[in-house]
Amino acid sequence: MTRKGKLVCHCLQGKKWLSASLERPFCYKSLRILKNLILIMVVIFSPFIIWLILSFNRELIVVMANSEWFLARFPALFATLSEHVNTYEFVSGFNEAALGGLLTLFGVIVTVWYYHITRIQEVTEKRLFVIDELLQELKKNRKIVLSIEQEAQIPHTKEGVLFHNEAWHKLGADVALLPRRIHMRLTVLYGCLGRCGSMEDYYRHKATIERLPGLITSLHRYRTSLSKRDMIT
Repeated sequence: MTRKGKLVCHCLQGKKWLSASLERPFCYKSLRILKNLILIMVVIFSPFIIWLILSFNRELIVVMANSEWFLARFPALFATLSEHVNTYEFVSGFNEAALGGLLTLFGVIVTVWYYHITRIQEVTEKRLFVIDELLQELKKNRKIVLSIEQEAQIPHTKEGVLFHNEAWHKLGADVALLPRRIHMRLTVLYGCLGRCGSMEDYYRHKATIERLPGLITSLHRYRTSLSKRDMIT
């Protein structure tokens, strides 16, 4: 292949990748809307669907009880059934029992769905709170890093602590609500920040601490995705 042909091929591949990356969010949004719509339809029409299944089972019982083939092979069982399934009491009793069970089932479905939606909202709000607290603290630590790089000295405090880590310890187990990759990066970063008490400690962990701006960007990106997800749902 000539050089010109390779260049055209790379351009076409770049255009395909760009178009796919632009269409991907729209596809994800459409699939999420479709999933929520199907869930809502299933919750609303689930009693009707189950009612059809129970009605089919009732008719199947009647057919089996009146079948000569089943009566010949299971005479004791189907002789007793045939005495009851052809009466009005069987149909009305079956319908009443099915209706009571459907009402109970519908109440359980609505209750579980409500608590599921409420739980998702609570977890999302807690994640946003965790992200906001960590972003404020990480930005403070980034200012400290910039001052160290500019002045080449450690801004000592009374306790001898260089970087801020109060929010990280205050949040405790709530930081586990973040994605695993971000949580692992935060754990490594705060572990290095907590061990910095001198210039030697800072330069020893400088390679990890320099990733702080990238972690701030990742948290901002994840927070934006959570906000967009709330608007869609």
